[in-house]
Amino acid sequence: MRKKKRRKRTTIGAKLFVLLLLLALSPVLPAGLLAAGDQRAESAVVAGTVFRDPGFALPGAQLTLTVKTKPEGVKTPKAQKAVSDARGEFAFYVPPRKAQYLVTVKARGHVQQEKVVDVTDSPDRLDVYFQLKPETASESK
Repeated sequence: MRKKKRRKRTTIGAKLFVLLLLLALSPVLPAGLLAAGDQRAESAVVAGTVFRDPGFALPGAQLTLTVKTKPEGVKTPKAQKAVSDARGEFAFYVPPRKAQYLVTVKARGHVQQEKVVDVTDSPDRLDVYFQLKPETASESK
């Protein structure tokens, strides 16, 4: 006759207790995970869409964000580059401090445009829209 092996049964309560104990003893893990997600939460967003005549989205447009007036109390941010997605949308993350930025957009076969964006002291979203016109033969030379 074979002896039956007895398995130890662990209750859900015991597993939950061990999990909570591990979380309580390692406070670095949750703080580290939260800190990684806070970078964008503590930023202002300069976002928008690039359109072409007659109002369709323009994917693949090249955008550049440069500092026009330096934000107070932070190191001067570097210029940022982006490319509009399939829906013509783009986004830049900047410090939520009072400053001015210049957004420049260019796309093959279209006239380049620039707009100045004023960022305030709050982490807001600022929307910028561009309607690019096609280049004429005289502008492409």
